[in-house]
Amino acid sequence: MAAVWFTMAMQMQDALSWFALIAALDIALLERWTRTEGRQSAVWIAPVVTAACCISSLWLITSASVVQASGFAFAATLQQMGYRLFESLLSLRFAATDWLYLAGAPILAYILANTGINARRQSP
Repeated sequence: MAAVWFTMAMQMQDALSWFALIAALDIALLERWTRTEGRQSAVWIAPVVTAACCISSLWLITSASVVQASGFAFAATLQQMGYRLFESLLSLRFAATDWLYLAGAPILAYILANTGINARRQSP
């Protein structure tokens, strides 16, 4: 999901914070579909993976913005960009709704991964 998010963001020249909700949906569904029969996975897996996907995607998108503005190498920017620059660039780019999308994504992943029927349908 991080690769899809990053690719779309580069094509559209925007951070696409709403994509966090799509990533949460995808991660929750994948977590549910990969469960073994009769076993419940830990409830924290989908939200943590969703948060990691959001952070890594935004780190890549922010690094690409620095590369476009400065001309530095992408790999060097990924490694050397600190948390303060990351936070500053996001605060310049994001509105309140963008932060809501990011905050809601792990919650959505938790709800979708841990509610409803847990058993898979078996063919007769």
